[in-house]
Amino acid sequence: MFEQFWKLYPRKVAKRAAQLSFNRLTKQEQADAVEAIEQHVAYWKLKGTESDFIPHASTWLNQGRWEDELDMTPKEVKRPALPWYSTDELTMAKGRELGLNAYAGESMGQYRQRIQQHIGKMAV
Repeated sequence: MFEQFWKLYPRKVAKRAAQLSFNRLTKQEQADAVEAIEQHVAYWKLKGTESDFIPHASTWLNQGRWEDELDMTPKEVKRPALPWYSTDELTMAKGRELGLNAYAGESMGQYRQRIQQHIGKMAV
């Protein structure tokens, strides 16, 4: 039964220690661990867990981690905020924030440059 567990476990380190830990479990605990591992693998994938943060199999077994309650809500991907000059909409918002309106006939590039100059003057 250990080989079945090992085949499913994603972090292949310290196999001998994992086997010793597995052998210390009761038959029911072994079956429960094997049954639970697929759900844990799915959890680690869902959360984007890097392999370095997946516990060694022996640790997972010794701590009875197959009994853990898993929160299967997807991990929120937080994107960094775009800089004000990256889109026309953000540029217009920055201009309003600074009290600078675009001039008639002024290109977006010229408007961005004027905003940047204004920011530079404020920093001095």
